[in-house]
Amino acid sequence: MAGCVPWIIRALRLPVLLALLGALLAMGGCSALRLSYNNAPELLHWWLDGFADFDKAQSQRVRADLADLARWHRREELPLVAELLQSAQALASQSPSSAQVCALYERSVVRMEALVERALPAAAAVAPTFQAAQLRAMAATFDKNNRKWREEWLSTDGDSMARRTQKIRDRLEDFYGPLSPGQVRQLQASMEKSGADQPLRYREILRRQTDIVETLATLRQADASTAQTALAAQAKAYFHSPDAAYRAYKDRSVEQTCEAMAELHRSATAQQRKNMVNALQGYSRDLQALMAQSP
Repeated sequence: MAGCVPWIIRALRLPVLLALLGALLAMGGCSALRLSYNNAPELLHWWLDGFADFDKAQSQRVRADLADLARWHRREELPLVAELLQSAQALASQSPSSAQVCALYERSVVRMEALVERALPAAAAVAPTFQAAQLRAMAATFDKNNRKWREEWLSTDGDSMARRTQKIRDRLEDFYGPLSPGQVRQLQASMEKSGADQPLRYREILRRQTDIVETLATLRQADASTAQTALAAQAKAYFHSPDAAYRAYKDRSVEQTCEAMAELHRSATAQQRKNMVNALQGYSRDLQALMAQSP
């Protein structure tokens, strides 16, 4: 397992171990879920290796640990994710409040935290083996990604908001079908109302990256217990940032997103709601098929 728990959390954005409601908006289709899930260990190893540049021993251990994690997730977590999807389907056929939408989101976060907690011992076993050269390469990769992120999101001409709105619209239309002009205006208004404090987000990104590199540097040659304690603290800081301003911003953003989703769903036509339910049912069928396969 990779020597840095936040990598595992970031990997949750992939359609690999998720099928949570929030992650569904990042998926392109049901078939992609099955394919990605079944190839999760290899995909995650490849992604993590892009940061860590594993040596042979690390690579072998990470592959084995990811395979173990995938088997556990299929056996223990997929039924709980399936329950989340059932709840999502029930809400999709109604006119849920923002509180109900947020409650579903919070349940998905609990599943993410459970996955991270399960991965901690394996991560702690590998973390002390990273060499100084690997940490330098990791920091260089962060810098490269940060340059791309700044170019895309730290603009002042409104392009950042337009791109963000378009991405969300594309994902919503994957579920609802085409949005009406009125719904598009509603989405745009919601996005403008909520705004996006990109400098604050970037500050949090840098905090996490610095924490990753510095923590791993202190754990070189450490025992597994010390490493697990440090990585658990790092995971906690990912879900609950020590930056009070960022925590407030994130909480506000989640609340506003729940309100926007509930409002948009209330405006959905009967056909759009049917499209949403059908899409969620497709994911449910895929989960049932995945659960029926041998771990």
